[in-house]
Amino acid sequence: MDKPDQRLFGEDLLSAEFKAGAAKGFWGIPDQDLVPEPPEWPNRVLWIAAAERPNAPQRYFVLLDLSGYRSVPPTGTFWDVSTKAALEIEKRPKGAPNSRFAKVFRTDWKNHAFYHPYDRIAAQEHADWPTTQPHLIWTGNHTIVDYLQEIHSLLNSGDYLGN
Repeated sequence: MDKPDQRLFGEDLLSAEFKAGAAKGFWGIPDQDLVPEPPEWPNRVLWIAAAERPNAPQRYFVLLDLSGYRSVPPTGTFWDVSTKAALEIEKRPKGAPNSRFAKVFRTDWKNHAFYHPYDRIAAQEHADWPTTQPHLIWTGNHTIVDYLQEIHSLLNSGDYLGN
C-alpha cells in the first residue's frame, strides 16, 4: 500500500497540468530502458527539457526526494541515469555569471540540492526567504508541476549556457 505522500505524488503525475507539460516535451518520466526500476520511495527520477545549446543534452534528469510530499518541499539534484549518481559537476548545466540560473544551480554549495526556495534543504538554511521571496516558498498547495515549471523555465532561459 502506498504512503500518503507517494499517493499524492502519483495523483499529481496523472494531473492535466503534468500531462500537458509532458505532451509539450517540457518534462516527463524517463523511459524504462533508462531507468528500468524507479528508485525506492521517496526518491523518483524525472527529466526536464533544456534549450538547445552546442554540445549540451536536450534534457537533464533530476533525482528528487519527495519525503512528506506536498506538505514538505521536495529536494533534488541533477542525476546521471547511467551511473545512478549525482551528475558530475562538469556535466551540469552552466549559467551566465551572477545570473539567477547560476545561483540556483551553483556547484559550490551542496551537490545534492538546488539553491532555490522550493528546495527543502536550501529553504531550511534560509529563514529569511519567506520574507524576501514569498512568491517562491513551497506550500502544501504546490505540486510537482510547480517545481518542474521552475526548473524548466531556468533551463530554457537566456542565462542557460549549456554545459
